[in-house]
Amino acid sequence: MPLLQSLHRSLPGYRVRQSIRRALCVLPGTSRYPLVVDHTYLPPARLKALERHVAQVERQRIPGNVVECGVAAGGSAAVLGMALDRCASERMLYLFDTFDGLPAPSTQDPDYENAVKWTGQCRGTLADVQSLFSNLRVSTQRVKFIQGLFQDTLPNTNIGPIAVAHLDGDWYESTRTCLATVWPQISVGGVLQLDDYGTWQGCRAATDEYFATRQDATTMETVDEGAVVIRRVR
Repeated sequence: MPLLQSLHRSLPGYRVRQSIRRALCVLPGTSRYPLVVDHTYLPPARLKALERHVAQVERQRIPGNVVECGVAAGGSAAVLGMALDRCASERMLYLFDTFDGLPAPSTQDPDYENAVKWTGQCRGTLADVQSLFSNLRVSTQRVKFIQGLFQDTLPNTNIGPIAVAHLDGDWYESTRTCLATVWPQISVGGVLQLDDYGTWQGCRAATDEYFATRQDATTMETVDEGAVVIRRVR
């Protein structure tokens, strides 16, 4: 959990404020992120950005499904699912994870000595995530839970065009694998939100190296100190 997020949760009155936010989630146009704060490592800014991406591609009728690589405890996946439900979308939601915690980084991660300490962390079992979806009444009729390492599952899954992708693989190899498979399927006008670009050096290195070889017209904007959004212009 990011340090600032942990400190925020320790402030007096946090639980009362969260209870109020949860109660207000039923109002039209309000963010549903307060419903998942106990099931995610992502701060509110990143969760709300995911909601906006779904609303945008629905509004602009950008073709494609929605993909998340790195589900952890399922909070951000549930936010995507709730956003799709709110739009009465027919898009598929593909969720890729080991559902057994983070795999070990490789020596291609410049900050390996720190990263390796996270091996096995951020764990959410498949049953945990499915239970969260059930408790929040998120429809799973159009959801695919795909368990395994990205390099084994992504190339063997026919996702089709992608409108929104959320990549949270942390390490160099995971990020390169996700980008190599997911980005070529991003529709023009589609969006990719990348966690940890500003946090883990391997993630940044993999991203910079990958896009240095591409000729796509893209824009990149920051969500916060860690996450960025990459849009495919053409």
